[in-house]
Amino acid sequence: MSKRAIQKLFWTLLLGIVFIVYWIASRVTYLEKLREEETRVNIELQSVLQRNRVLKSQIELRNNEQREESARAAIEKNISALRELPFLKPVEYKRIPKSELRAYILSKLRIQYSSDEFKNYEIALKRIGLIPRTTDLMQAITSLLSEQVAAFYDQDTHELYTFPEFNLGNNMERMILAHELVHALQDQNFTLQKLPLRTKDNDDAALAAAALVEGDATYQMGVYLRENYNAEQWLGDLQMLFTQPMDQMQAAPAYLRSSLLFPYQDGQIFISDLHANGGNAAIDAAFKDPPESSKQILHPEKYMAVPRDRPQPVVFTFKPEPSWKKLHENVVGELGIRALFEDQLGVEKAQRVAAGWGGDRYVLYEITRDRWVLVWQTVWDAPKDAREFFNALDELYHARYRMEEGLGNKGEPADSIFFSVANQKQNITLFGRTVVLLDVPDAHTMAPLLQHFSKIKHL
Repeated sequence: MSKRAIQKLFWTLLLGIVFIVYWIASRVTYLEKLREEETRVNIELQSVLQRNRVLKSQIELRNNEQREESARAAIEKNISALRELPFLKPVEYKRIPKSELRAYILSKLRIQYSSDEFKNYEIALKRIGLIPRTTDLMQAITSLLSEQVAAFYDQDTHELYTFPEFNLGNNMERMILAHELVHALQDQNFTLQKLPLRTKDNDDAALAAAALVEGDATYQMGVYLRENYNAEQWLGDLQMLFTQPMDQMQAAPAYLRSSLLFPYQDGQIFISDLHANGGNAAIDAAFKDPPESSKQILHPEKYMAVPRDRPQPVVFTFKPEPSWKKLHENVVGELGIRALFEDQLGVEKAQRVAAGWGGDRYVLYEITRDRWVLVWQTVWDAPKDAREFFNALDELYHARYRMEEGLGNKGEPADSIFFSVANQKQNITLFGRTVVLLDVPDAHTMAPLLQHFSKIKHL
């Protein structure tokens, strides 16, 4: 092969190699562009799919909201007709996470009580014996309510709160909403804030008002459920009932447990009796002239009697020492006295002892740090009722604190008994229809109080 032919072949091969390299390079660039385009298209596709999922979720949420709004409207119409009260304005609905309920309850308690007020309240309940000395009252109340609340109406903001998991696809939750809507009707027609629901110096009156409010809502929701029950959903209803947590309720002191259940259970019976004697008009009248004591709720005939069986007022006439600092004053009432005896003496005896209650009041003073004066004066319907309460207190102290016989006078039976419990001195004295419990630091403080009460005429 000639030199020229070789050179020609060389350049031909070189051009071929260059072409191949260029072709390969162009193909690589093209493939890279394709991959980039594929990546871009995939990103856009994922974005479109995400937007599609969001739109589907929004559509589903809106459809659910529309279904819920339609269900709410139907329940509102139904419960308004059952209660025979109109909605004067639209009900405001709010949702909060269940995790925020505890903080909400605490905020409401702190609006009603300062830290010192609540602590003093706790001390008084412990000195009387209504809650154990180891109880953290704030913790117990918030835990109890956090466990039991499924929805609620706020009388301050006039809003009805539910939780995200709350839906109206089953009988139980429709019934719960009916209950809360009764509160909205009560508020719009009678103004719940006018009732003594938050009075801090008369727990008994507050419980009576709560029984009126919750009893009405519980009674009406029962009627609603009977008339609107979907039998096909019974299995879900049973599942909901059997999965309701009850740990905090079972662990709560009898006084707190009774205070929580009373407005619903006994309140419903009270409202049922009113309704049987005058329909919804009788319930309306009760909102304008509310019950004043747990006794009137526990015994509806005493509320409906003419004249009405009203609590006997207790006014303290002793003069506290100038150095004593008043911490708290309150009323226990028949329900509270039931709870006081229930765990130690049994439910039946507790009810029998408390039934003769006529009135009471207690006051707590602080002398120095961790030294108190507590005076609890109770008035009873008859001397025999006072005697039964006096004897039950004596029995309670012995059963609760495993004490030997207290020191009393030598009468048969004794009318004054002395104890020493929880670093203080206690005395229970019977004066006719009145029983006085004194809880003081020492005998020197007790003597003038005993002398004062012994001079008062007790019928």
